Amino acid sequence: MEAMTEAKMDAPPRLDVDRLLDDPQTRIIVCCGAGGVGKTTTAAALGVRAAERGRKVVVLTIDPARRLAQSMGIDSLDNTPRRVTGVSGNGNDGALHAMMLDMKRTFDEIVEGHSDPERAEAILANPFYQSLSAGFAGTQEYMAMEKLGQLRARDDWDLIVVDTPPSRSALDFLDAPGRLGSFLDGKFIRVLMAPAKVGGRAGMKFLNVGMSMMTGTLSKLMGASLLKDVQT
Repeated sequence: MEAMTEAKMDAPPRLDVDRLLDDPQTRIIVCCGAGGVGKTTTAAALGVRAAERGRKVVVLTIDPARRLAQSMGIDSLDNTPRRVTGVSGNGNDGALHAMMLDMKRTFDEIVEGHSDPERAEAILANPFYQSLSAGFAGTQEYMAMEKLGQLRARDDWDLIVVDTPPSRSALDFLDAPGRLGSFLDGKFIRVLMAPAKVGGRAGMKFLNVGMSMMTGTLSKLMGASLLKDVQT
C-alpha cells in the first residue's frame, strides 16, 4: 500500500483539457512536436471538443500534408477558413472552422496590403520575391505567424488551434520568423540594397565611388539579373 501511494504521488499531473478549453483567456493553442506523434489528430480533437463546449474555433494547419482535412472529413482545405459541418455545441454558439496555410498566398496578401497596386504588381512579378515567398528557409513559419496574427485580430473566433510542421522543438516554430527577419535585415542584404536605396544620380555616384568593384564581383558570382532582382 505504501509503495502504491508513493507511485501515485510521483505520477505527473493530468491535463484537464475541458478546463483549458473552457477558459476564455485561452485564445491560442499550439500543437508541436516531431513527425508522427499525433499533432494533427490532437489539433482536430481539441477543435471539435472546444466547439462542442461552445467555443468558436478555427484550426490552422501549417503542415503541407493534408491530414487535417482527412481527419475532419473535408475534401480539401485552403487559405480561407472553412466551416466543418456536423460539429457544434449542444444548445450554444459553438462552431468549428479549419484551414491550411497557403504560404505563397499569405505572403502575396502582405505585399498587396502594404503596397500600392502598381508597386505590388512589380514585387509579385520579381523572380527573387517569387523564390523567397515560395520556399526560402523559415518563410513557412514566418507566414504562419502572419496568418496567426490575422486570425487573432478578427472577432470571428475566440480560440485558434495551430497544427505545426514536424519539429524537434517548439522554439523552432517560434524562432523561425526571427531567423528570416535577421537575414533580410542583415549586412549582406543591406549592402546589396544600398545603390537602390540611394537612387538617382547620387546613387550612381555613390555606386561608382564606393561599390563598383564589389558590385561587379557580386554580379559575376550571382549574375547581374539576380543582383538587380534582389535590389528591386
